[in-house]
Amino acid sequence: MSDGHHVESVLRALSILDAFTIEDARLGLAELSRRCGLPKSTCLRLARTLAARGYLSATDDGAWRPGPSAARLGARYEIAFDLHRRIEPVMRELVALTGRNVSYYVAEGRSRIRLLHVPGPLGPAGVRAGEALPMDRGAAGGVLLAFSGRKGEHFDRIRQDGFHATVLEATRVAGSIAAPVFGRGWNVVGAMCIAMPASEASIRALRRYVRPLKSACESLSRKMISGSELSRPLTIARSTWHPG
Repeated sequence: MSDGHHVESVLRALSILDAFTIEDARLGLAELSRRCGLPKSTCLRLARTLAARGYLSATDDGAWRPGPSAARLGARYEIAFDLHRRIEPVMRELVALTGRNVSYYVAEGRSRIRLLHVPGPLGPAGVRAGEALPMDRGAAGGVLLAFSGRKGEHFDRIRQDGFHATVLEATRVAGSIAAPVFGRGWNVVGAMCIAMPASEASIRALRRYVRPLKSACESLSRKMISGSELSRPLTIARSTWHPG
């Protein structure tokens, strides 16, 4: 029902999410019902509805915890706030230094999304922001998987190196090199990527950009992390982009 200004059922559903504090990893149905002031039956229906879209997850013992969609929503808010204020200036500096295209990627389900793109005079052309690409191919995908904790020697090597380079893996027109960007808690929130046309691309050629790329990513990470955390090491392999 609605009073003309809001929909009551939506407010009730949001009250379920609001019931969780930063100290609550999980809540039982009875506690959710108490905090929201709703009958258990209503609370259960709302929780199941939220779970269907990933905003809640049920535990084995019947309790509830925030789901991956809630984390993605929060991450999107933080990234949207930081896109032009923090991320784009660093990318433009990297373009000015290298002359190459620079893109910023985030994980989105089984894909990686190019959230932001700054073209360089040396190309390649035809690249656009908002494009979804496979997570399991390309330099940025390898970095996002590795620093999200994916197991295996291949990902161990990426974590050890702090970057990943590929040629003609994601597309047939370019090679790329990427490094991780970290946010609060030193959790990976994205990957910055330099690309060059296939006619010039080789792993050796891409490796020339390791130092400026890693420097840019570290600079951006430090802008996105609180001062109390800056003494912690950068080589951490976990992510809050898709927890659970």
